[in-house]
Amino acid sequence: MKHLTKLITVLFFLILQISANAQCAMCKATAESNDAVGGGLNAGIEYILIIPYLLLGAFVLIVLRGKMKPFWKDLTGKDKGKQTDFNAENWY
Repeated sequence: MKHLTKLITVLFFLILQISANAQCAMCKATAESNDAVGGGLNAGIEYILIIPYLLLGAFVLIVLRGKMKPFWKDLTGKDKGKQTDFNAENWY
């Protein structure tokens, strides 16, 4: 059963990749028809790409803000001797 699930997952992603190649035809045709459009097209793609990463980074900073300080203290060794028993219950 595990092998069947893995096979179906791989086939799904392969089919998804084949359909994704067809979506770029309009962008390619637009960029090839006019040389001046290419720079604006690239800038638009970069703008669309950076926004999700900024939102994800802000979300991670907001959610993990309270957990980052003890982690960095432990990592740098400034919190030596304060807690010797580390497990899942006292970490969270």
